[in-house]
Amino acid sequence: MAPQSGLKLTPLDYFKEVVWDDSFAQDRFFAYADIKLRDQVVFAAQRGLFRPEVGAQLFHPGATSSYKQIQFGDVNLRLTFHENDTRAIDGAQCIKVESDMDYHRDLGAHALLEVVANAVTGSLTDPKVVYQLRWIAGRRAGFPKFNPPYTVR
Repeated sequence: MAPQSGLKLTPLDYFKEVVWDDSFAQDRFFAYADIKLRDQVVFAAQRGLFRPEVGAQLFHPGATSSYKQIQFGDVNLRLTFHENDTRAIDGAQCIKVESDMDYHRDLGAHALLEVVANAVTGSLTDPKVVYQLRWIAGRRAGFPKFNPPYTVR
């Protein structure tokens, strides 16, 4: 996602403070991010790189909006904004953001094959599977090497 100014930043570049509490899980985390991230995601949605997710409040209590990356057939980033939870950090106005990866781009496939399946089995999205699928999707799309800020063992 490139910002309107032409600089190449990732969503993580906007993150100011990770929320280290009971909400931190293997399949998602919350952080406070510069409000400019929301603006860049809306801009990316206008360019067809993300799409707004309807009904985010049902699955993400306190959410005001949610956007899902749709560049790949599988394993796309979802950013859910909690715009009523704000704070200033290092001079930047920040909002709470929930970040997670979904196995499936299609809402129906995501609901049935991930949300319902995880509810039935009591499991969560597996970071190892996310890593593998994202690497494959990026290679197929001709993107630079997928290089997340973690390693999988």
